[in-house]
Amino acid sequence: MRGLPPASPVIRIPVKRVVTRWSTIPSLLQALGTMRTIVGVMTRREESCNEQIKEWLAQGTVASLGAHGTIDYEKLYAMNPDVFFVSRWEKNNKLNELAIPYAVITEYLEDHPLGRLEWIKFFAAFYNKEKEANDFFAKAVRNVQQLSQKIEKVKKRPGILWGFIRRGGTIYAPRGKCYVSRMIAIAGGDSVLKGLRRMGGAPISLEQFYEHGRDAAIYICPEPLPQYGITSIRKLVALNPILADFRSVKRGNVWCFQPWYWESIDKTDGIIADLAAIFHPALFPGHKPRYFFKLPKIAGRAGNHVTWCSCSPRHATSAASIVTGESRGARGPCPGRSLPAAWSVRPAPACRSMSS
Repeated sequence: MRGLPPASPVIRIPVKRVVTRWSTIPSLLQALGTMRTIVGVMTRREESCNEQIKEWLAQGTVASLGAHGTIDYEKLYAMNPDVFFVSRWEKNNKLNELAIPYAVITEYLEDHPLGRLEWIKFFAAFYNKEKEANDFFAKAVRNVQQLSQKIEKVKKRPGILWGFIRRGGTIYAPRGKCYVSRMIAIAGGDSVLKGLRRMGGAPISLEQFYEHGRDAAIYICPEPLPQYGITSIRKLVALNPILADFRSVKRGNVWCFQPWYWESIDKTDGIIADLAAIFHPALFPGHKPRYFFKLPKIAGRAGNHVTWCSCSPRHATSAASIVTGESRGARGPCPGRSLPAAWSVRPAPACRSMSS
């Protein structure tokens, strides 16, 4: 091609063979109607909550190239992808050496949730799908704007604590200027950690977490806790006694991610709508969160169920499951995962389609 150095890789469009690094990417490709171009992913079948990807991995039409940052370069090279969507942490020298075309994806650095979603336009350029991407994004923007107009009438914004205490006491929480903090604000909440000054994604201390989070009205833990055996607020406090003093914990206002949260970037407007309903339930009567669930005070207590879908919201056609905590050994909420020992599952009414 004219104007390019001889060694420059050329990506011919529309691409037909794609390998993805991030679990967020398939949802955006699905929104464009191009997910069938995926031939490789950086996840194992049992770790994915995208039903289509799980099916293709089982059939062998899509290959797993490793997980947790470890790439099988021999398999990647043999697949001869048109493009490999990577993160900025990848060993790009190795990709250059193998002459594998790649594009660096950094949507997680965006400081606005719609900025992350707007990456759909970037992917559209690889498929000549710019119009479809523009239409999809414009619809999501309209949905968020309509919600924002409703939230503007709110006089009191609840304090929101967002973060997870990991092993060793390490706590990662959203910075003041990041897409999570902006998402909380759009939904009518006030991030209690937004004023902390720190570099990039540096962790905060337990002291900071306690000082700023103790009086928050709502605690959102950005993890699918029951997959780690944390099936109730009681178990969460047993692991992290510091939480016992927190207002949100005492009042039972603790929410966690559904397993498919991270694979639902194409539903950004729906995620914000969920948060708005959690923060201001009186404004959104009847809204049932799809991407978050409320952790019960005690696992299995009658009338305080944790509801999981046994399928991705994009393919919500099979039965859901309600966790009751009465028996042992049941299969997990996300297909391929096992439930913690204290859980049991009984059938619930079929999920309705979650697509917009």
